Order: sequence, then C-alpha cells, then structure tokens
Amino acid sequence: MSKEIIPAGQSISIAVLFISGSSLFMGTSGQSGNSSWIAIIFAISLAVPLMLIYARLHVLFPGKDLYDMLIAVFGAVFGRVLSCLYIWYALHLGALVLRNFGEFSKTVALTSTPMIAPMLMIGLLCIWVVNAGMEVLGRSAKFLLLFSFIVIVLIQLLSVPKFEYHHMKPLLDSGWGPVFADTAGSFTFPFAEIVIFLGAFNVLPAKGSATRVLVSGSLIAGIIIIFVTLRNLLVLGPDILSSLYFPSYVAVSRINIGDFLTRIEGSAAIVFVTALFIKVSLCLYVTCNGVSKVFKLKSYRSVVLQMGLIMVYLSDFIYKDIMEMQYFAYHIYKVYALPFQVVIPVMLWIAAEVLSRRKSSKSI
Repeated sequence: MSKEIIPAGQSISIAVLFISGSSLFMGTSGQSGNSSWIAIIFAISLAVPLMLIYARLHVLFPGKDLYDMLIAVFGAVFGRVLSCLYIWYALHLGALVLRNFGEFSKTVALTSTPMIAPMLMIGLLCIWVVNAGMEVLGRSAKFLLLFSFIVIVLIQLLSVPKFEYHHMKPLLDSGWGPVFADTAGSFTFPFAEIVIFLGAFNVLPAKGSATRVLVSGSLIAGIIIIFVTLRNLLVLGPDILSSLYFPSYVAVSRINIGDFLTRIEGSAAIVFVTALFIKVSLCLYVTCNGVSKVFKLKSYRSVVLQMGLIMVYLSDFIYKDIMEMQYFAYHIYKVYALPFQVVIPVMLWIAAEVLSRRKSSKSI
C-alpha cells in the first residue's frame, strides 16, 4: 500500500477545523468577562512559539510521526510508555469532544433522544472516514472549511444589528488576573491541542510544510475564535455569556431580520458538527496509528473500528452531567493537558537537538 501524503492546503484545513472544533460552540475560558478576547490574543501569542517547536521536530525527523520520534529518542521501552500516554490522550480527547456534541444534542437540539444515539452516529462516520484514509479526511476538511467559513461570515454580518457595544465597557474591569487565567485556559483549549497532529506528521510532505501548516492553522483558527467570541460578547453581554453552556447557539438565535430571517441557529450548529467531525476523526486516526506503532501492527486500519467504538463508549460515561463537563473543561483540563501539550514535546525537542548535534559532530 502506497504511503498517504496530504498537501499543505488540506493539512491547514484539518488544523483550522481541529483547533476551532468545540470552542466554536462551548466558547473559551470566560473568567475575564468582556476582556476574554484579550486572553485569546495572548493565548495565540503563546501558541505560535510552541507550533515552531512542533514544526522543528518535523525537520529533525522527516517522514516520522510522534510515536516514531518518542521511540527513536527515548528508546524502545520508555518511548513506548510515552506513546501509550499519547494514545490515551488522543482517545480521551476524542471522547471529550464527542461528549460535547452529545450534551449539545441532549440540551438544545434533540432533547428527547438518548445522548448515545447522536454520538454513535458521529462516531461511526469518523470510523468510516479514518478507515478510508487520511487523504479522504484531508479532502473533506478542505471542502468543509470553505463551507464553514462562508456560514461564519454570513452569521457575523447578520449579527451586526444586534451588537451592543457598551458590553465591552469597562475594559479590564476585573483586572489582569482573570485575563491571565483565561489565557492559560485558552492556550490549552483549544490551541495547544494541535499536539495531536504530531501523531499524523507521517502524512505531511517531507520538506518544510509543518511550519506553514501549524502556524497558519493556529492563526486562522485564532482569528475565527476571536470574531466568534466578540460576536457572542456584543450580542449577549458578559453576564449572560458566562452563564451559558453553548453561547454561540443562543447568540445566533437572537438574529431577527425584519421578522423574516429568523431561527438560523441550525446553520451555526452545522458548522459545529463539521468541525467536531474533523477533530474526532483526527483523534481517532492518531489513536489507531499509535496502537499500530506500539504493538507493531501492519496497518492502523485493523483497529479503527475497535478504537472508534471504545471512544464512543468512553464518551458516554466520562461525565456525570453537563455541569461536570464544563467544570472539567475550564478548570481541570488546563492542568491535565499541559504535560502532553508542552512538557513532553519540549523534552523531546531538546533531546532530539542534542542527538542531532552529536551526530553532526561525529560526522565532521
């Protein structure tokens, strides 16, 4: 079977939809009230250097993914232990995102339908596309990003008559402390979650595309998240915004153009589902790729169905209710995810640089 290679344009589309994912509807950390958009800007400025570190790993290990790098740098035993941790993180993150969709369906869209049903439908769709291959996922992401961008721009324009600019005053009324707390939350969710993409580095072209993919994807997704956050803030206000589980859905439901164009929040929900589909699919691929590398399987496709069903099952019982889901997302997740997103990749990068310089000095 020929090796799968995804062009940079399709990889950027995957990165944009992956990062924007759940944050389009759940929003980002909201302790800073009307200054939350400042925290997002700070989070982007922290994420870009991290993306450069990720991209440097692609230069040091061309054609290899995260699991190959861990095994090559840390050895067969400890490298596989760290690989198992990342398999768990990818599986867990996919389950968390599926549960976000399940709670949205149960709370807003399909209130009488058992939550497992919509999660299973999305899970089966992700299983199908991952089994079809990353090239199919890349082409799908490129089309879905264009569709999502058009819908987001139209909704932004239609929301302008509902903007209340006094909601942005007084700026920094709670001080810098909540802004810095929100910066940490927005950095880990959603920007640094792109560490999952390192598990799919083997599908990138061998030369020089990782920097373009990661930095461009982070910046484009960051701009989208900033505009969506500002729209929600200007339409709803900081007090209402902080009390909602799905602020984007409520903000879009306020659109009313001449009593004719109303109830268009369903279109916004479609954008959420498309981004969620790409995010879960990438998590599932990275999980299966890791299992195949750790246990030396011939192909990741042999475990796609099993790992996909485990992900759906995990998403069903991972939280007790929506309040527990939101508490975990905004308070616990930034501590839980930091080792996977920053600590281990930075250790891997430093060790890889040392090994690379030793090899170059020996060759000289």
